Amino acid sequence: MKRLITYIVFLMIFAPSIWGQKIKTVEYTYVYHPSHNESMEQAKRNAVNRAKVEALRENFGTVVSGASATSIITKNSMTESKFVHLGSEGELNGEWLADIEEPKVTTSLEGGVLYFTATVKGKAREVVNNTIAFEAKILRNKPDVSFESTEFTAGNNIYIHFMSPVDGYLTIYLLDGETAYCLLPYAGNKEGIQRVVHGKEYKFFSRKVYTEDENPDEIDEYTLTTEGNHQDLNQLYFIFSPQKFSKALDRFKNSSDGTLFPRMLSWEDFQKWILKARRADKDMCVQTKYITISPRK
Repeated sequence: MKRLITYIVFLMIFAPSIWGQKIKTVEYTYVYHPSHNESMEQAKRNAVNRAKVEALRENFGTVVSGASATSIITKNSMTESKFVHLGSEGELNGEWLADIEEPKVTTSLEGGVLYFTATVKGKAREVVNNTIAFEAKILRNKPDVSFESTEFTAGNNIYIHFMSPVDGYLTIYLLDGETAYCLLPYAGNKEGIQRVVHGKEYKFFSRKVYTEDENPDEIDEYTLTTEGNHQDLNQLYFIFSPQKFSKALDRFKNSSDGTLFPRMLSWEDFQKWILKARRADKDMCVQTKYITISPRK
């Protein structure tokens, strides 16, 4: 009887954690009305983010402190795909793990007003562990935090500022609509992992500013480009875990004009990899940030 009681108590303590890790397929369609100063790309991005936020809210609810769920969802015009953070007011009780299908956005004109309809479908789960508060900043043309930006022009260089409160491992991917490019670990890194030390400031993609544990001969530097004369919207995935993990299986691809690209894999294969990785590692944290790349004038 004592063992049975102990076993039942054990289940009562740990069942929320076990059940909370159940992964669900979620989907949502959201109609977004942009503000007058938003570009087409910004409006599409915000429409997709809002759709993901609503999908998470509908399926997992919201942890609220001093605000209603409605005000939490609608307060900010820009939100992250993983969760919505509103300072001390609250956050979503779920996290978006990966897309099953690429988000679809259509535009409509009604009564002279343009609006965007975003449909998303993906895998998500209830948040049951604390997110590691690592810091990732995107820098334009100079490896200095005062040059933080998400708006680039073709020919600009990109750098990353990164700090973590714990030791761990980091991978950075850049995604466009079809392809995922592995920016970190570097191509010359034979281990296929990038170790980071807690409390240390890293400036990735720079051969001039780097830490003593980095090999400057391995460092890759990146210049952003666009296809044609239109503005590109790309997404950066910062994937971090205290546990050692392997990056996705990606490959180099030769270009017809001699342009050198980072290792790459398809958008679909990347989504399958990140879903599998996050399913296996409850401590893995992902931040997603968007950048726009405009053609050179």
